Amino acid sequence: MIHVLIVDDDKLVRKGLMSFLPWESYGMKVVGEAANGEKALDFLKTNRVDLLMTDLAMPVMSGIELIRAVRKLYPSIAIAVLTLHQDFEYIQEALRLGAIDYIAKVELEKEQFEEVFQRIHSRIVAEKQKHKNEADTIVEVSSCETAFALLTYPDEPLTSRMVAECVSLGWIAETEGSVLMWLTDLTKEVQLQGHYEEDPLPPLPNGAGSSGWHLVRLRHTAGLSPSDLLQRIRAYRRRDFFYDCDGNEPYPIEKSIMELLVEHPEPREEETDTVKELLHAFTWVHDDEAFDKLCSRLKELRIPVSKLMQWIYGFMVDWNRLYRAIQPDEIKMPDTFTCWREVADWLKQFRENGITRSGSLQMSPEVSGSIMTAVKIVHDELEFPLFAIDVAKRVNLSRSYFYQCFKEIVGYSFNEYLRSVRIDKAREYLEQTSRPIVWIAKQTGYEDEKYFSRTFREQTGMLPSEYRQQYKAR
Repeated sequence: MIHVLIVDDDKLVRKGLMSFLPWESYGMKVVGEAANGEKALDFLKTNRVDLLMTDLAMPVMSGIELIRAVRKLYPSIAIAVLTLHQDFEYIQEALRLGAIDYIAKVELEKEQFEEVFQRIHSRIVAEKQKHKNEADTIVEVSSCETAFALLTYPDEPLTSRMVAECVSLGWIAETEGSVLMWLTDLTKEVQLQGHYEEDPLPPLPNGAGSSGWHLVRLRHTAGLSPSDLLQRIRAYRRRDFFYDCDGNEPYPIEKSIMELLVEHPEPREEETDTVKELLHAFTWVHDDEAFDKLCSRLKELRIPVSKLMQWIYGFMVDWNRLYRAIQPDEIKMPDTFTCWREVADWLKQFRENGITRSGSLQMSPEVSGSIMTAVKIVHDELEFPLFAIDVAKRVNLSRSYFYQCFKEIVGYSFNEYLRSVRIDKAREYLEQTSRPIVWIAKQTGYEDEKYFSRTFREQTGMLPSEYRQQYKAR
């Protein structure tokens, strides 16, 4: 019997579908109903469902959002879309996410349910056979409470030699990727051998201890099929595994299977914006407390590794742009990070490189950080009037000491540096835009176009209009 859950925000539609359609004639039974996606997910937590029939346009959680969640949490559940208005864009999105069919409600009203039910039934049977065939490629489900996984990041395919050695030891190698599973009850095995260990560990293949592999012990796995367990391990790898490897993780990494079931909501936009602001503020380069806060917040967010790499690359470009006068050697980042510990170590190394110059000048981190902040103010507020005395107050230094430290760290006086940055920005506008000279003057902090042109010629040897013509002629 196929267990069916009906999800529709219209109570009359739900009751009509439940009451008037010949479900049992087609091997189906309606076991529940829900008015929106959130209530449907609550029902799925405690009830067996084989077929989810859902409307797309619903309050609280739409049908598309529900399909995404069910595909992630309960991949074995078949999904059919109920639709009143045949909005093909939404239907195509639902089918792309894995829905097996869509049903126009008018079909059911016109008593075309025989064709609909037969179509859905056959597709569910076909899907179940497909999943069974996939599951049959792995051993039968183990009844043991504890399983193990060997994981590495990034997800690199196993070599044939590695697979052969692992299989000979008793590990199960997935057909694709780099997940190894151990599903044998080790406690019973060691007891049969005449001794007792409270938490025995499986044998490891040669090189697993030194090649970036991590052993994960999974508790409470009884009753899970290997295919379900494999799917949850893959989900764990995608999100949490990278961050769990911070240099302080236990051996093996301990996880309850229930932890792998928890759905982590995407961080809110305001949370990500706050962390990106911390990253680009650069106060963490000289402030230990700010650095600890940045690392803590980055790790707590657990954003996908690809996005984390984008964030780090973005701030690195920003740093090289702002501080190339101080540190002409560009800071570079690795092609990828294999775990959170590597990210933390790289950020620490970045800090050491960032304070090298100020350290050689025998300045405190606080003073060096103040000058770095002043440099950032110049770049961020280029179009506004900027005066050394005002900037000195903002970074908590006296005017005279600010002048001295700025010159020693940056290599230019504050006014020389400000003028240089403004002229560099003006060059960029002249090269990359067709904006009028008066606009460029204002954007680079010059209210008087003539004064801007005179200053530009002093710095470059030509007027802004001549510079633009020469650039275009190249």
